[in-house]
Amino acid sequence: MHDTQDIVESNRIRELLANYCIWLDEGNIDAVRTCFASDAAADYGPGRGGMIVGANAIADRIAAGQSSFRRTHHQLGQIRLSITGPTASTLAYVTAWHERHTGEREIVCLRYLDQLRSADARWTIAARRVEVSFVDGFPGTTWNWVKRSSVST
Repeated sequence: MHDTQDIVESNRIRELLANYCIWLDEGNIDAVRTCFASDAAADYGPGRGGMIVGANAIADRIAAGQSSFRRTHHQLGQIRLSITGPTASTLAYVTAWHERHTGEREIVCLRYLDQLRSADARWTIAARRVEVSFVDGFPGTTWNWVKRSSVST
């Protein structure tokens, strides 16, 4: 059974992840930057800049990537989370649709594996790894792929 504080913190974490997607799609990079701890590390995959450290550097990488697109839409799906005091871990599924300025459309199904921390009743992303399970488009881009167990048929 979860206590009331766990529910409150879970909702705050879900709101952080939702805000990240909303602000990303709105092109509000200053707001996106606030989703990350100042010393955060993020790995969007080798073809998307690899490991980046610091909220400002992460926001700059995101801004550069977003500049390639006329529009994007990041849709959150299932979210697993575990809270331990002032830290938490999440696994959030995302379907991300992109439209380039040329009109070409691309889609990627991915998941954010995040480590979060809370300070002053505010959660931020301290570390993020993006793993991909499906890509349509993004030619020549290398990714961190979701690792799968052997599947026998």
